[in-house]
Amino acid sequence: MSEVQLYHQRQHKLGEAILWHDASQCLYWIDLLEPELFRSNPATGEVRSWPLDLSAPLGAIVATENPNLLLVSHRNGLSLLNLEHLSLTDFVDPENGRHMVSYNDLKSDRWQRCWVGTSHLLECEPRGALWCVASPAAFALGDVGFAISNGPAFSIDGTTMYFNDSLARQTLAYDIEKHNLLPRNRRVIRTYTGDEGLPDGSTVDADGNIWTAHWGGSQVSQMTPSGNLLKTYPVPALNVTTLCFGNTDYKTLYITTARDGMTAEQLAAQPLSGSLFSLQTGVQGLPEPLFKL
Repeated sequence: MSEVQLYHQRQHKLGEAILWHDASQCLYWIDLLEPELFRSNPATGEVRSWPLDLSAPLGAIVATENPNLLLVSHRNGLSLLNLEHLSLTDFVDPENGRHMVSYNDLKSDRWQRCWVGTSHLLECEPRGALWCVASPAAFALGDVGFAISNGPAFSIDGTTMYFNDSLARQTLAYDIEKHNLLPRNRRVIRTYTGDEGLPDGSTVDADGNIWTAHWGGSQVSQMTPSGNLLKTYPVPALNVTTLCFGNTDYKTLYITTARDGMTAEQLAAQPLSGSLFSLQTGVQGLPEPLFKL
């Protein structure tokens, strides 16, 4: 069985939202609690970073049809980030500044709409929601009642969305349609044990199976669309946050981790926490869809 390897040693407080940017053939990711954008070119090994003029916490980043623009979620909504000069332009705020709520994980679906979850800032009360955003003028509230929202991911045909209710330790599935902003038929496909940690970021491979990062679980897992566990891969970090398939063949899984919330003893036992890792999965991944502007 393949083993997780160290890709880039770092001490991220909360490394998050890794994505393969096909236009530049680079990886991008962020530190959620120390707002900064990072880029790595696997072909050359070069890593660069830029501080972002946003208040913590950030949420996630998504590539758009414009190779110079990323959609970024943060405390006050969604903004467009220009990669050429790092300027930020407000895009939309469906929550309209609701108290103690921040935007978290987001992904574009197969029809190039954005699904974004919000979370309670203290991550303990079910104030978060799930939104579908097609444009600043077209968005809809899809579901409510989440303390920590994570991991939108989509079936190959686009008709099923997977979403992690992290604090409840559940992966949910919804039916979605091209011409409807509202999800339907919510169901639980997997509930996680305490040892498995909390389900965080997710992605789907070319076989339709779901890969999930486990916060507090020191692992990534692969499961079927119905929630049956296929494999787990240990990661030498307690808090595993997000993952994506990358490189030209989409067979390398890249993984972000975090040091936030770890004790001195835990950090001593897992000193690589906060670093990036890679895994040669032996399966084909899928490009994440680009958000349509």
